[in-house]
Amino acid sequence: MPRKRSEQGLTIDRATENDRLSDADLDTAVVTVPGKIAKIALNMRIEPELVALAKQVARAKHLDGYTQLLRLYIREGLQRDRALLNK
Repeated sequence: MPRKRSEQGLTIDRATENDRLSDADLDTAVVTVPGKIAKIALNMRIEPELVALAKQVARAKHLDGYTQLLRLYIREGLQRDRALLNK
């Protein structure tokens, strides 16, 4: 069953927080829905082929939509590259 639009700000439990999104089993992961999280609007121009692929992947992962998937990918990449700031 698709998640409600109000549940988009999901966080992954500690058992899966260090997993990469591509490795996480979203069907068995324990998720919590935090209170409403303030977000900043961001406008990006992305190739239509990437948007189409993101929509397919989001459906396969049972996410609300491709923008949620892209936010997760951005968060994952930034957290991974945070180590560069400490050098």
